[in-house]
Amino acid sequence: MTTQKERDVYEDLTKEIIKEAAGKNKFAYDYLWKLMCTSRTVDDIYDMDQKITRNQLLDAVDFLFFEMPFNPFFMKHREVLSSQHVSMHNAWMAANIWQDGDEVDKVYAHVWRDTHHEVVPLVALLTQGPEKMREVSFKIRQMFKKNLGD
Repeated sequence: MTTQKERDVYEDLTKEIIKEAAGKNKFAYDYLWKLMCTSRTVDDIYDMDQKITRNQLLDAVDFLFFEMPFNPFFMKHREVLSSQHVSMHNAWMAANIWQDGDEVDKVYAHVWRDTHHEVVPLVALLTQGPEKMREVSFKIRQMFKKNLGD
């Protein structure tokens, strides 16, 4: 469970890296920011370790049902982004199961839980090309690197 102070730091880092990944594309920024917020809400619901407000839940539903499908950036790149969503969800679900396993399982779970970060360099690729993808990929791994057990 993260503290509010840790969440505030993560929020600032998230805004910084998605701004870099989206470049000048406001729709790409909106897509990433709301995807990250929704991912946090869903994780909190799954873990039951944070109080979720009705508005947080409704914001997640609004994003998934109304905002994301009509976001121009998402619409243009729907196929590649949707496949990334499947991979993100699949890895996150595996991490939730494997975190209760043996020591090796826990190492895999520790890595898989942050697979949702992979969409950020992908957005950098789509908005600014391969070199920006490599830069953002390196930065996000440094920014969100955690010790085992954290």
